[in-house]
Amino acid sequence: MMTIEKLLLFAFIPIITGFSYAYADSMQGSGSMPMHDSTMSSNNMSSGSMMNENNMSGSMMGSNMSGWGNSSMKGGNMMMMSSGNVDLSMASPVEGSSSAPVTIIEFGDYQCPECDAWFKNQEPAIKANYIDTNKAKLYFVDFPWAGADSIAAAEASYCAGDQGKYWQYHDYLYQNQGAIQSGWASTSNLKSYASSLGLDTNQFNSCLDSGKYSDRVAHNREVGLSKGVQGTPTFFIVGPSGTMQEITGPQPASVFSSSIDQMSTQATPEFGPAAVVVFVIAISTIVIISAKTGLRTIYRH
Repeated sequence: MMTIEKLLLFAFIPIITGFSYAYADSMQGSGSMPMHDSTMSSNNMSSGSMMNENNMSGSMMGSNMSGWGNSSMKGGNMMMMSSGNVDLSMASPVEGSSSAPVTIIEFGDYQCPECDAWFKNQEPAIKANYIDTNKAKLYFVDFPWAGADSIAAAEASYCAGDQGKYWQYHDYLYQNQGAIQSGWASTSNLKSYASSLGLDTNQFNSCLDSGKYSDRVAHNREVGLSKGVQGTPTFFIVGPSGTMQEITGPQPASVFSSSIDQMSTQATPEFGPAAVVVFVIAISTIVIISAKTGLRTIYRH
């Protein structure tokens, strides 16, 4: 017969081991993995394409700022970053299947010319090859910097979302983008776009006039700042294991394809050094418990 202490001990073994592996797995997933090309520096960035927090705070003055240049990439081609720490709690509704293994997170501004260029020239291929085939999903996170109309446009997109047409409105804004702060995204025009899309204009107008989503848009911009976003568009590609790659600028679709394909085939983190440490702790715990309970053999003869 086995004593109660022995039964508890042997029930405790798989529990400790399981928690040990889970802890090790999370530890490995949160580590950073630099993969940038040190031969490229910020001097290679296109003129005017970088924004720091100081000059961003004054960016509501208009078109003296731009998104990333077509050939610019932060720190080189790509940069691996720590995983699982982009706050999407107030981002757009998901585009694509929520169960898609790879997540694309775009930080953008509706008045940003570079965002518009990516939307029109690169996103269609990514959508057809990855989002529509359930290989990836997309979130849009507001990062308004080009003026007051950028903030209003972002808020308007969520007002459209109240009626189930977030992405239709999102697309319509880029399809009708004009010059920065030229009035194309004025409140009156934003309301007319809602009418063109067949939305309930009374509900939409009331939402926009009330500033219902001002805190949401401000929150998303803070998320971008916390992640070091310095220009739009900026993308984070997140794999099923939680590893991320950052891509800055309206890069060719092939750059995104390469990243998504790499992420899709990425293995679950191995049982590595962190697991060894916690596994040793687990074994030590078992030995101590065994000594205290006077365990000699499994069965009593």
